[in-house]
Amino acid sequence: MSYRPGGSSSGFGEAGNAQMPEAYSLIDRHSTVEGTFTSERDLRIEGQMRGTLRCQGLVYIAEGADVDATVEAAHVTVAGDLQGQVNCRGKLQIMPTGRVRATVTTQSLVINEGALFEGELHMEVGSVATSTVGEAAADDSVPSVLRRFAGEAGESSDAETSPGAQRAKEE
Repeated sequence: MSYRPGGSSSGFGEAGNAQMPEAYSLIDRHSTVEGTFTSERDLRIEGQMRGTLRCQGLVYIAEGADVDATVEAAHVTVAGDLQGQVNCRGKLQIMPTGRVRATVTTQSLVINEGALFEGELHMEVGSVATSTVGEAAADDSVPSVLRRFAGEAGESSDAETSPGAQRAKEE
């Protein structure tokens, strides 16, 4: 089933597009889908989905929707309930009414106040949170707060020049 929104106030589809937005697929509140669902366009879920979901565009899980699935999509926005596994190539956004209980892999994550996230989070390469403190400290091109306080090679840190450290060296 496809649905073409009547106006730009719907909050779904291409924002800021002067032309009529492309129709998107819809699983309405009276529908339940079990199995594998594949869509080349954006998908709005208002009903229930169980199984595997593959979408080339945005998956919007509306308030009141219940999804228990493996979701693979470009972007995911959750205002309803989502359980399972999520592989999002772009941004995962959890709205204030959204509930996500899943293992998530994404490049970008937005959790709005009031939203719930329980599970594992893996940030993909290309995101800000890809390096650990240990990797950053080992890489000389990355400034590190830990390296600054621990002292660079050949430099003495504040801890080494403190009066307590001086006494310890003398003893």
